[in-house]
Amino acid sequence: FDIRGAFLCADVDTDIYLKLPSGYQPQPGKTAKLKKSLYGLKQVPMAWHELIEAWMLKYGFKPIGQDR
Repeated sequence: FDIRGAFLCADVDTDIYLKLPSGYQPQPGKTAKLKKSLYGLKQVPMAWHELIEAWMLKYGFKPIGQDR
């Protein structure tokens, strides 16, 4: 598992649309919607926490009181 890229693995649970970079010519009526996490988004830490928590619960780990 790549810890350096871990934040990029989590799915985003809200609709986030991106402003396209200058010089990019999109097709009319098309937008850019984010499917995975991106550094700098406010939602990324929570999405990562939910992903790793689900993985740990799946493999039998149990949270202690301080983890909540």
